[in-house]
Amino acid sequence: MKKYFLFVLVALGALTLSAQNLSGTHHIKYLEVNTVQSDYGVAMLDDENIVFTSPVNEKASNSQQDLYIGKIDGLGEIVDKKPIGGIANEKISRESATYSADHKTVYFTAKKYRKRNSDKEKYQIYKATVDAQGNWTDMSPLPFCNSRYSFEHPSLNKDGSKLYFVSTRGSMANSKDIFVVDINEGGTFGEPVNLGETINTNGDEVTPYITDDNILYFSSNGREDSVGGLDVYAAEIFNTSITEPLHLQSPVNSINDDFAYILNGKKDGGYFASNRLQGQNNNDIYSFKIKEPEPEKCIQLIAGVVRDKETNEILNDAAVTLFDADGNQVDQTVTDNEGKYTLTLDCNNTYTLIAATLHHEKEEHIINTANYKNAPELEANKFLVRKAETDLLGRPTDNGEIAFENVKNVTDDEKETENKAKPEEEGLAYDEVALESVYFGFDRSDITEDSAEDLDKVAEIMKMNKTLKLEVSAYTDARGSDGYNQKLSNRRAQSTIDYLVSKGIDRSRITGKGYGEARMVNKCIDGVECSEAAHAKNRRTELQFLNP
Repeated sequence: MKKYFLFVLVALGALTLSAQNLSGTHHIKYLEVNTVQSDYGVAMLDDENIVFTSPVNEKASNSQQDLYIGKIDGLGEIVDKKPIGGIANEKISRESATYSADHKTVYFTAKKYRKRNSDKEKYQIYKATVDAQGNWTDMSPLPFCNSRYSFEHPSLNKDGSKLYFVSTRGSMANSKDIFVVDINEGGTFGEPVNLGETINTNGDEVTPYITDDNILYFSSNGREDSVGGLDVYAAEIFNTSITEPLHLQSPVNSINDDFAYILNGKKDGGYFASNRLQGQNNNDIYSFKIKEPEPEKCIQLIAGVVRDKETNEILNDAAVTLFDADGNQVDQTVTDNEGKYTLTLDCNNTYTLIAATLHHEKEEHIINTANYKNAPELEANKFLVRKAETDLLGRPTDNGEIAFENVKNVTDDEKETENKAKPEEEGLAYDEVALESVYFGFDRSDITEDSAEDLDKVAEIMKMNKTLKLEVSAYTDARGSDGYNQKLSNRRAQSTIDYLVSKGIDRSRITGKGYGEARMVNKCIDGVECSEAAHAKNRRTELQFLNP
């Protein structure tokens, strides 16, 4: 049994059918129920049970195929696999099935089983009755089938009035085409109709699946926008017309064969089959969940310029910090060379904004944001009062001039002794301190309260050792694209540097760079399922003194 999983986060995109918008992100997962031979899902009996095709003998190279039923657990896995009873399966292979809405009638594909492949035996569609225990009885072939052509992959519409299926009968270019046939009230059948060039091509069209709202999913290897072998498409069926098929994007479609796409009743998940590499080139079943795009978040911008209150001088490198109503820091930025800053706030909230520099007193400002989208930008210009100058003993000075006359003269030897002793006395000697990494929340680059405490220690060390220089290296976890993670790591490096600058460290003493997801500290690379705690270890900024 294969022991690994595939989780892939890629957007499906907007497929606009005339009466319905298909959108969302597919999260797909390789299932443990797969064998070393061909497996694929064929019908959702309900949201708790699925019917699927699997080999009777997993060890045989050309095993007889049969239909099984399994329960769906909370993770989308198929468990409690058991064969569908009622029809002896020693001499036939059953491949696909579709149930009526009341689950009392089933249409399925079957043919005589031969140990050696033979073109003489072609799949035909049969009808059977389903008893209270789920067993199939009273099997009979559909009247329009014949052994000269293949008839397979049946799919019933919601009210049971139409049956979609695949056949080589009178098909285009002698390939497999999708047909539809009317089922009359008395149980008789109309004449099968080829769905035509809108759906069918010179290649093969297989595994049609019709939803309750008449969206037809199918797979084809004959269309120009195909990216692999068989690709999954969607089209809407009307009484007299069919929309142009739309190609589902990755991760459903791949460079391999992708087919047998089916949805659950809520249409927020389902299953499909593929022979992509995760299944070692065999057809395997994958589950998927569809996450719809989240509503646009209501935000409001706040911007301004920070100046010296007395001189009106622009203050660059001023720290502007945002706190929520509970006093938690939610964002921080540093003014640019023009003294400007911009922050993004959630609507309908109260915040406290604090601006300060190393030489200016902090100024607080209460902000109440609007409760509607597209609110105009808030303007909050800050005018900071300069701190009073003090001498080396902490006494106020006159006109900013430091009074040295009362300061004890210190010899060079005494200075050296003092510089060595002071950090050690306070437990902050740089050659004895292990620099802690700074960690970040998922998709965040703001400095947390815990990280701020660690950075405060780094700032104190650098203040005491004026020649020290620091290197900042920022990283992300593996989730998200490489390009996005590179930008995110750059923001994390920048926010770390900005925080240290706000604590009085000269920007020229700090270098920094983001490395994206290039250097993982554990196994949580792309395609590997990890816990949130394991991912969090990679969301870090590492600190290193360059000249200790």
